[in-house]
Formats: sequence, structure tokens, C-alpha cells
Amino acid sequence: MMDFLRSLRFMRPHRLLAQSLMLGLFSSGAIVLGIVPDVSSSTASRFNTVVQAQQSPEFSETEIRNYARAVLGIEPRRQTAYNEIQGIVGAGKSIPPVVCNETQTINRLDKAVRDIAVNYCTQAKSIIETNELTIGRFNEITQRQQADPALQKRIQSELQNLQNSSGT
Repeated sequence: MMDFLRSLRFMRPHRLLAQSLMLGLFSSGAIVLGIVPDVSSSTASRFNTVVQAQQSPEFSETEIRNYARAVLGIEPRRQTAYNEIQGIVGAGKSIPPVVCNETQTINRLDKAVRDIAVNYCTQAKSIIETNELTIGRFNEITQRQQADPALQKRIQSELQNLQNSSGT
């Protein structure tokens, strides 16, 4: 939240598109652990991460692998949280913005929505830390990859490798 060069298998086009979309969705979404789930417009940009970490010139392969594992762990939870909140708010209605590290955005939510957002934020934080990243480093990678095509490619390669090795 991305070792793909080891696998030279060609991906099916829909799978490559899905991975690219997932990375894009997560990048937009991860601008969420200041982690900042911006649970408010399209599903692609519902959860955002506020980044307050210093920029680092390089990310190790281990960090990229851990980031990718975190992204793969968080994304299904983000989608579930989004769908649950959408079910409460109502189809076609705007989902309120949620920023995990900004309690005022969470406190403004109805209790049912707040409970979902808090649960999501807690799970995302745990997944990131389980994958041996700090929240700051995770957010730093997220922010940097948005403007760095080479880093995006490294992350996408790692996502592909992890998905290929898991058989999904």
C-alpha cells in the first residue's frame, strides 16, 4: 500500500487493468491513515491518506513489497466499508468525507457510519503495521507514487507478483 519482475508471465488484459485501477483507487484512497478514508465521492476516491511524512529519496524492495502487501490487505476492507456506508447513506447519495487522523471528520458522522469508519481505520492501521511499515512511511510511499511513474511501475509489478504467486 507493491517483486513482479521475477514473473514474466503475461497477464490477461482485464487483470492488468484491474491491478492498475486498484493501484489508482488505492492511491486516491490512501491520501487514509494520516489514513484518511475520504468516503465521499466515487468509489475510486472514497478513502484518502493525509501524508505528513518527510520525503525519502528511495524506497527499498522490501518496503515496496510490504507496501503492496498492505495495499492488497486494505483494499477489500476499504471496498467493504464503502459499500456498508453507501448502504446506510443510500444509493446515489454522497458519502461524507472521513479522515482517519482527523477526529472532527469522524465525529460528524452518524453513529452507524462512524462505527464503520473507525473499524476501517483501525483495520488499515493494523494491516500497515503488520506489514512492517510505519503509517508515516506508508503515506510517504502513497504520496510519492502519485507523482513518480517509476515508483508506480515498481508497485504495480510487486502487486502483480504477489497476485500471481497467490494464484488469484
